Amino acid sequence: MPSKSRETALSYLEGFKTLSPSIFLAFLAPTAIHRFAPASLSPPEPMSPKAFASHLDKLQEVLAEFPVFPKEIFDNEEKGQVTIWATSKAKFKEECKDDGLTEEEWAYEGEYIFIFTLDETKERIVDIVEFLDSKGTERLRELMVRARKNLQVKRD
Repeated sequence: MPSKSRETALSYLEGFKTLSPSIFLAFLAPTAIHRFAPASLSPPEPMSPKAFASHLDKLQEVLAEFPVFPKEIFDNEEKGQVTIWATSKAKFKEECKDDGLTEEEWAYEGEYIFIFTLDETKERIVDIVEFLDSKGTERLRELMVRARKNLQVKRD
């Protein structure tokens, strides 16, 4: 039977399918912190739940979905920690794409390691460290810039 910590962490990751802030916020303690790593990527500062929700709103501008698929799960129920090695597939909104890239080039697949620390109830996350795919993240950033530019041109 899956642990409560594992269920909470997996439910949190389900939120990436729609990028809906409300799904993530349902599993975050009010004082939770979401941190990105490694430092070599110059990641954003650690985010509170409110800041993370704002981050998701920005992603929703150009992404239709960003599902995350767990590959391996390491669960330490006693300590309230879950580590998940995962992959993802970002799907950009059609209106954000241009003909300068093929569909294959617009497709982004990444790899991540999430480390979740939960509160004593195992129902709320108090800390997340998200290790990003260094090489892949640079590519995703380029695609995001291009998609935002395309969207702005279409709005003007």
